[in-house]
Amino acid sequence: YQNKIIMKKLLFGILLLLGQSTFGQVCYVTLDPNPTNDTLSVCPGDNVTITAYAGLVSSGQMFNFDTGTLPPGWSTSGSTQFGSPCGAGPNNNNYFWAATAGSSTPYVETNDFDISCGGFVSFWMRFEQQGGSSPCEGPDLANEGVELQYSTDGGVTWTTMIYYSPGGFTLPAMPSSSNSVASGPTPYTTWSQFTVNIPTVAATTSTRFRWIQQNSSGSCCDNWGLEDIAIMAGPCNSAQLDWNQTGVGLYGNIINYTATTDTFFVVDVYDFSTPPIAYCQSDTLWIDVMGPTLTYDIPDTLMMYCPNDTLSQVGVTNLQNAIGPYSFNWSTGATDSIVDLYSSSSTHDTMVYTVQITDGCGYNYDDSIVFITNQILDITTMSQVPASACLPDGAAYCLSDSIVGIQGSQNPYFFLEGPGSPGAYSVNGTALQNIPSGWYYLTVTDSVCSVTDSVFVEMNNPPQAVISPTQAEGCGPLEVSFTNQSVNTSNYIWDFGNGDIVNTTTMDGETREFLNSTTVMLIASDGNNCSDTAYAVINVLPCGCTDPNATNYNPNATTDDGSCVYPTPEVEVPNVFTPNGDGVNDVFELTVKNVVNVELVILNRWGGVVYQENKDYPEVPSWDGFVKSKLANEGVYFYRYKAKGVNGEEVEGHGFLELILD
Repeated sequence: YQNKIIMKKLLFGILLLLGQSTFGQVCYVTLDPNPTNDTLSVCPGDNVTITAYAGLVSSGQMFNFDTGTLPPGWSTSGSTQFGSPCGAGPNNNNYFWAATAGSSTPYVETNDFDISCGGFVSFWMRFEQQGGSSPCEGPDLANEGVELQYSTDGGVTWTTMIYYSPGGFTLPAMPSSSNSVASGPTPYTTWSQFTVNIPTVAATTSTRFRWIQQNSSGSCCDNWGLEDIAIMAGPCNSAQLDWNQTGVGLYGNIINYTATTDTFFVVDVYDFSTPPIAYCQSDTLWIDVMGPTLTYDIPDTLMMYCPNDTLSQVGVTNLQNAIGPYSFNWSTGATDSIVDLYSSSSTHDTMVYTVQITDGCGYNYDDSIVFITNQILDITTMSQVPASACLPDGAAYCLSDSIVGIQGSQNPYFFLEGPGSPGAYSVNGTALQNIPSGWYYLTVTDSVCSVTDSVFVEMNNPPQAVISPTQAEGCGPLEVSFTNQSVNTSNYIWDFGNGDIVNTTTMDGETREFLNSTTVMLIASDGNNCSDTAYAVINVLPCGCTDPNATNYNPNATTDDGSCVYPTPEVEVPNVFTPNGDGVNDVFELTVKNVVNVELVILNRWGGVVYQENKDYPEVPSWDGFVKSKLANEGVYFYRYKAKGVNGEEVEGHGFLELILD
């Protein structure tokens, strides 16, 4: 039956004659399935097939060594005298003890039996513990165990059914290895009952069995024992069965039952006489039709002290009182009973993990685990000392009372680094000194969790040197006043570029006269070896009169300083002229000096304009005596002039001239 360990439980009624080691006709019966507690748990609607294995076996198939007389056809080697050389046997009487291992091959061999309808072999066996004294010294090598074999040809050939290793476990056959597999107690070093199903190929009308130890380390060693052997198998149709559920007289070895309610089954075994004689009865097989009765253990609440952490191997355990297999469906998607659960990414949070358990009958059971994340490790405060602007002289630190919630017996681990992460400065501690400005990160790790905090190391404001001259350019000698407008400073050095250097702690201004161009420098510091420098370029220009028309024109001057001196305009006027064509004094013309423009107007005696002209020097106005292409009359005329000098100065004059036609 699915998921059940099927055992052949030796259930037989024995007609026992006290003091004898052999029996008459013996009854045996067992049911399959046959759970150890006689109760078979099934799901509603399951189809249960129950098979009864029963029979009446002949005398000689059950034997103990209490009287020391073997049944007919049985034989032993390694010990022909049976007793209790190494403590009490399973029934406190004599037993077979392989005490002469090494001098011969120890074995116990049965007669041939008709076991054509199959069955099982039951016996008690014990290995002595390795390392004792003869004859109580047990096997320890891998090939020093005991084989249970069968033969269907009168003992000519033997086939191994099972091999019992000195290590306390079974193998299909004896291994070739002689390595040590036992030291001290094993599951086989105390008397234990063993039951072995008879293979189908061994179920013949003439099958014998033997227990044999093929190898040992000498006559002193590797001792083992047998007691209470039973070959629970017989010929076919050796008995008839009566099921309690089907009524007396209805015989058979198989019954099918569809499970709807709890019930039970019992089988009585009869012979074929008239009337039949009852020989034995099976144990009661109880059928328990399961409901939603699963019990299990699951934690209600779990606590983690670190976010993003894993709690391994938690979940549903100790599942009982239901039929498997069990399936599990967690809210995480996991499908195992034992899972890994994860704390929240938050430092303080509550999560609920749900699981649905389904048993082999399809019943569902819903449950949950409350998962609390409660990080108590914390860095409450980090502190800093600002660094100066030009030196790494800052500090980052955390006081011991600012780190709380440390858990575990070991000292916590501290790591401080920066600027940034990874940083150029680091220490396995809580303080860093002589560092520049930037972010610094402290990590504290205890036996439970790890936490990180940060602090920014500030930088003091840097010194700034600032010069403000009243003027940066001018004619020499140039007087300049300088204002000191520096900030975050306390000490000053003035250098005026001509060897004049001033050290001061005040921000008073300075005034200097310069004959030549220079660069003035101000070094301003903050008293912590951090300084700044400002410059003012003073340009002393070559100045003078740059007008070539001036009497003091300086061709080397690049800037006019307003010092130009100009000559006064001069005009000379004749008082008579003779326009007679003789080439002498034919025109009336002004003689000028230091002028750039001359305007001349001539009027007749009646005030009429007879001549007017304006000319730029070097040309000057001149009258040839003609008025509208006719020579003017002799007489006196009135003139008026205006002359402009090179600097714009104007001179005016007037008078009379005489025109003579001679």
